[in-house]
Amino acid sequence: MIRHAPLFLAICMLSLLTACASKPQEKKATLSSDKSQPATLFEQLTLKGTGKTVFEDEGKFILIEGSKCMQRDKGSEAATVLQWIEMPSYVDSGTVVLNGWDLRYLNRDREVHAMRVDITHSKLVKNAGSAFLVFEAQGKLEDQNREEAYEFCVFYTGFGYRSVWFDATIEGDYNGIETSLLQTKRQGAVATLENTGSKGTLKANDAIAIIPRGFDFQFDDTFECELRFPPCKWGDRADYDLLQVAYSLSQTGASLSADGSPHWVTQTIFKDNDIRIHRIKTRAALIRGSSVKLRADFLALNPRIGKTSACRKNTDGIVRTQTFRINDLPFDYAVPMLTGWDLSNECEEQQVQRAGIWIHDIRFDPNAHSMEYKVSSILRDQDGAPSFNAAHRITVLGLNRLPPPPQQRVPEINIRIREH
Repeated sequence: MIRHAPLFLAICMLSLLTACASKPQEKKATLSSDKSQPATLFEQLTLKGTGKTVFEDEGKFILIEGSKCMQRDKGSEAATVLQWIEMPSYVDSGTVVLNGWDLRYLNRDREVHAMRVDITHSKLVKNAGSAFLVFEAQGKLEDQNREEAYEFCVFYTGFGYRSVWFDATIEGDYNGIETSLLQTKRQGAVATLENTGSKGTLKANDAIAIIPRGFDFQFDDTFECELRFPPCKWGDRADYDLLQVAYSLSQTGASLSADGSPHWVTQTIFKDNDIRIHRIKTRAALIRGSSVKLRADFLALNPRIGKTSACRKNTDGIVRTQTFRINDLPFDYAVPMLTGWDLSNECEEQQVQRAGIWIHDIRFDPNAHSMEYKVSSILRDQDGAPSFNAAHRITVLGLNRLPPPPQQRVPEINIRIREH
């Protein structure tokens, strides 16, 4: 327990984890084998994250990927995942990227009121001889009556580095940078959220990369009555079938503004066959500095308008996995970030049993200046028919080392010894 004291101090700093102070720490908790009783946050603290090391340049940089799942008996309860990863002792700066998600109803397919995947807090805890990357993620899949059990899985990529080798500073890491919007029917299906950072954030030679952290989509609480028992109430939430859900983060990689303020834009889609009033929240962090490089890619979002005349009726309710390769990466180190994704039912709106997209099995080869990764996706109702369409974009965060400091030449000293 003494060895991990810095970790527990950091956990208690997270605003949603203040209850850990009241738990007895002298007894080691164990996760219950009963899956109907989800692990408490304190119980999660006893288990180190099972992240896989993707790449490490010892003493300078490390890249880790992993995932974690949590179930909830009712949609009224957010599923909260607490993850901590032990990092090499040389790491004194680092953060986490949201690189995928998977939401599913456990018992049947349902209409959807809200979908949320959000890394709400992140912190690198550093103490003499130890370093921990700690983060909290929340997920939710909610229908109208909020009674359906569901599962939430978060897929993440964490990276850490020794700051003496880089000019790179992480901003907004602990709470993230949140942007929200109410999208009306008049504004259309594609919502646009603009974010401008603080003045003077970027210096003359700085570049910037925006790190995706989360999204929260929720249909507005417009009155909707269904034929069901018990009968509907005026305050019931509205839920709908799902046709399309999408997210695209756009960034230029450098500040074009005279005052040194960063700027980025996020576009989203959350709809059935129609356009509905809905609320959106997004979260991000950023990294800046002369060591920061960016290979940006943008996913243009095209809203679907309902039933199509040509669609396959075959059964295709399985996870679809593809392998991709990125070449010509002129960076010392590279971090893939899932900054664009688009999931849509092929024919028309459907109830949802499972939805998700995530990247995994990342491989980075600095000698070949290349990266390989797999992307998996799923969107299905209960019977898995018809099929679905999926698209994604990866933005690569590059980090280049600073040149080693010049070694000072020791002047030669000639000493002449006089003989007598």
